[in-house]
Amino acid sequence: YVSSVALVQQESRLITSGYDGAIQVRNINHSERTPIAPEQTLQLHKFWSWRMTASADNRWLASVTGQYLAGSEDYTPASSDEATVTVAEQSTGTVKHQWHLLPSVQCVAFDPSSRYVAAANLLGDVAVWEIESGKELAKWRTPNFTSWGIIKSHCYISGIFALTFSPDSESLYCAGMGDMRDPMAGNGKQLWQRFAWREQPPRKIQESLADDTGEGLMETLAFHPTGKYFVMAGRLRGGNWNLGVFDSESGRIIGQAKTGMRITSARFSQDGKLLYLAGMQGQPGIKEGRFPDFGYLERFEVLES
Repeated sequence: YVSSVALVQQESRLITSGYDGAIQVRNINHSERTPIAPEQTLQLHKFWSWRMTASADNRWLASVTGQYLAGSEDYTPASSDEATVTVAEQSTGTVKHQWHLLPSVQCVAFDPSSRYVAAANLLGDVAVWEIESGKELAKWRTPNFTSWGIIKSHCYISGIFALTFSPDSESLYCAGMGDMRDPMAGNGKQLWQRFAWREQPPRKIQESLADDTGEGLMETLAFHPTGKYFVMAGRLRGGNWNLGVFDSESGRIIGQAKTGMRITSARFSQDGKLLYLAGMQGQPGIKEGRFPDFGYLERFEVLES
């Protein structure tokens, strides 16, 4: 199961991570429409790679892992027997740094300058490190994304599912879903929060407003190249949209779309004129010995008034 994809266009390299904990590198510089065997496989984790991403300068890869196992009677997650955040050189696969952030760690992001990397986990813990030195620069907890089940499931659930730095690298945005009494319902508020991560302690300076949002798990964040606005998207449980466009200054919603799929990735083109969405509508059963193609890729034209 492939969990993340990164394209290094200058080198014609396609990098994927999966639920085997491995990173696979493929050369895509050919025109034949045939399966491309990996040239290199790097085993970064014993458990799944939940999310992998490449830095803006394509120098680094970051991948996160972790398995939620109860560590005590109150279901506090047990510590991991391996590092849960790994940064490696993109060109060689050589591991640069590894850090522990109580599992499971579900998202990771580089800042636009490729100097910092951030990760966040199930319990709402967020950390930022400097890549060259490996120094931890900030760490804090925001409890708003994590639920404790009292109906059907007596455990922690949800957490932070997406991270992105602002274009100036000064703010860090987190996205996921608000608190639920019944985690199986999936009806928490669509939620993002913005933090001034350089302050000590880091300070929440903005968050999505209840009037602007519906219900559902948000799984991806992306800034427009101008920095004027960003999108948050995911799955819809109740409300008007599963893709929201937010003004960077005010934090208010300025656009929305309701797609028929669960959106797992959103990316703007370099010129900002197109928005690409990737996702799915559920996996169909096996037909003629294989699973049919079930992913979706949608392309939107960005029109500004």
